[in-house]
Amino acid sequence: MSQTHSGRDPDGAADRDLEALLRAAGPRPQPPDGLAAQVRAAVEAEWRASVPVRKAATARPRREARPATPWLMAASVAAVATGVWFFAPRLAQGPVAVATVARVAGSVEYRSGEQGAWAPLPVAATLQSGDEIRTSRAGQVAVRRADGLEIRLDSGTTLAFDDGETATLAAGRAYVDSGAQPAATDDFTLATPLGRVRHLGTQYLAAVAPGELQVAVREGSVAVEGRGASVVARAGESLVVEPDGKVTRGQVASHGAAWSWAQAIAPEFAIDGRTLDEFLLWAARETGRQLVYASPEAARLAETTQLRGSVSGLTPEAAVAGVLATTPALQHRVAGAQLRIEPAVD
Repeated sequence: MSQTHSGRDPDGAADRDLEALLRAAGPRPQPPDGLAAQVRAAVEAEWRASVPVRKAATARPRREARPATPWLMAASVAAVATGVWFFAPRLAQGPVAVATVARVAGSVEYRSGEQGAWAPLPVAATLQSGDEIRTSRAGQVAVRRADGLEIRLDSGTTLAFDDGETATLAAGRAYVDSGAQPAATDDFTLATPLGRVRHLGTQYLAAVAPGELQVAVREGSVAVEGRGASVVARAGESLVVEPDGKVTRGQVASHGAAWSWAQAIAPEFAIDGRTLDEFLLWAARETGRQLVYASPEAARLAETTQLRGSVSGLTPEAAVAGVLATTPALQHRVAGAQLRIEPAVD
């Protein structure tokens, strides 16, 4: 009897997609204390100054204009206040911290704003809204937001953080992972020249290629908003969006060469003090596979085995081989979309 760990549950996927889209919209933000009153007073003063002085009546009598009712004026003031508040954050808010650099490989540079000077991007650096990253032909980088959402960039990629919830992918490939518990992560939208990609709890890859946007979903689902209607892609699906809005759907495996670059730049999993089961769950998810224990005894051993040391510098697949080499009672086997853990054979 085998035991399977799996985060994929296709039942009710459409309902969850709709629920996630509605939840992503969120309530309208409220203005800070005092801002609405200030706007109301300013609009009222402007309205009073713009009311023309009535001229004397001519030979032909005219009906006297009725004064504006208080509720109508209040509605006008409220509408203008809402508009001012919509733009106020963009005008008043300065740079905010959006992510921390988790791992760098090769040459990666960043700059603050379009006029800033490019400089090497170090590990553990804090990125702010307005910062832009570019990777060289041999460079890769992984950054992590405070809520756990990760963004990984392949070589030859340029990405700018517009704010804490939006980044613009101008060229290259980006991998977004909202985490094993996506409900804990806030909204994130990846803007591209051919559409906006919004995660609904997922692992996905987006690539800006000449004349098209390519999206592949490994886990969960994404909404892609282009020139046409918004389309949803689920785990195992790929999309190609063309400049005229045409969308072509395809299929993609959750493991294999398409994801290898994202696995290579995965932030290190700190194994020291963690259980073998926790590590294997991470490794299985990083490689797009299901963790399957061949027997209850194998599962029990993994859940009770405490790890020590480090897997720094190893890919997830190499880390699994290295860790299990120190656990003589268990062995692993990759079988298609499964990472199987079995009792070791004497």
